[in-house]
Amino acid sequence: MRAHVVINTPAQIAQSKVAGMLAAEVLAMITPHVKAGVTTDQLDKICH
Repeated sequence: MRAHVVINTPAQIAQSKVAGMLAAEVLAMITPHVKAGVTTDQLDKICH
């Protein structure tokens, strides 16, 4: 089985960086709320 190599454009790479930064911000914001007894639905509502 051969691996498929995807070559991204500079614009795609920039979009990936923005998406990664946004994901990191959300994780940093939600981390204090992740505790025993808190549901994923509650965490989802906090994120939105």
